[in-house]
Amino acid sequence: MRTVASAMTLLMLFTVLAAAEEAPPAKAHPVYRLPEDGSFTAREVRIARPGDFTQIKVKEDAKQAPEGDFEIAGTLNVPAQGKGPFPAVFFVSGSGPQDRHGFGPGSKPGTAGLDLGTWEILDALARAGFVVLRVDDRGTGATPVGPAGVSPVEIGYQALVSDARCCLRWLRQRPEVDARRVFVVGHSEGGITAPLLAGEAELGLAGIACLAGCGRNFYDVIYEQVSEAMKGQSAAMREANLKVQKELMDAIKGSREPDFSIVPKALWTRPDVVASRKWMHEHFNLDTEAMHKRVACPALVANGERDFQVSAERDARLLAARLAQGKCRDVTLRIYSDLDHLFKACGGRESSLKMYEEKRPVDAAFLSDLLGWLKRLAA
Repeated sequence: MRTVASAMTLLMLFTVLAAAEEAPPAKAHPVYRLPEDGSFTAREVRIARPGDFTQIKVKEDAKQAPEGDFEIAGTLNVPAQGKGPFPAVFFVSGSGPQDRHGFGPGSKPGTAGLDLGTWEILDALARAGFVVLRVDDRGTGATPVGPAGVSPVEIGYQALVSDARCCLRWLRQRPEVDARRVFVVGHSEGGITAPLLAGEAELGLAGIACLAGCGRNFYDVIYEQVSEAMKGQSAAMREANLKVQKELMDAIKGSREPDFSIVPKALWTRPDVVASRKWMHEHFNLDTEAMHKRVACPALVANGERDFQVSAERDARLLAARLAQGKCRDVTLRIYSDLDHLFKACGGRESSLKMYEEKRPVDAAFLSDLLGWLKRLAA
């Protein structure tokens, strides 16, 4: 049982920390401070998230009741110099709880909060003359988990996509923003959401940047994560654990109970597993290939070769290829030899979750490439 439980913890690795898990207060949580150079302003905003949202169905017969109304909290950065309307960027974060600046809980209860480096990317974009919208994920900062009384069990991936859609619609209507030059920069899970939104013509995106996103379905990515993490086990133990993993994931994908002769009930009913089932089910049933081929706007695909959460070869290169095979006629692929999932340098070391707690800056060359790509399209 201990080995099986360990396998499920690894399944949640992609989220850094399961969103539904409660953790004690982190020590020395990072604090964001607005740069003193005065190159951009910061305004606190609240974005209405209406309950009558339209969802992208994972299957034609999928049914899901809309949520109630709530508000998404965030910050709107506007260039202090120049005459608007300006080009704009909306940032979509990865999975796991993180606030508008990319700060989240530590990797273990009681450890210092993580600084994922989001603020470095977004500050650079704001300095470069873009209006930037950054928001708190559900259950972090000033954004609630959802409508009053909602349970994490009820929140799936499509609800998070709808959050992003509402934010984009709000941003496009701002007087400071040129609606013809609105971009989405998505990191990790956000790199899945960005092309999904780009396939919606009414949003009229000028381009998307998929940073450490997935070319494959989350099902394959998560299974590979677990398989890689079990390499140190004996062949028999690894085979047994992967059998549990596959049956668990197949059951979630198929909206059925697992074979309890393979998956222990204690594992199936674990709070973090229960809270993640809907999220995983909706991810596992996405037709990612068709989704990528629908993207018509320019796209940047970037990945670090030392990323242990997604693969530069099996995800970034595949994503770029599928975009090019579809409607997209402007695909840029950038692979960085020493960078990890956060686009931070590893100094020749193998990337690990523990390294996320280190104080390392986002790589300057990567930032330069991202800014250059956006400026070219916004000109």
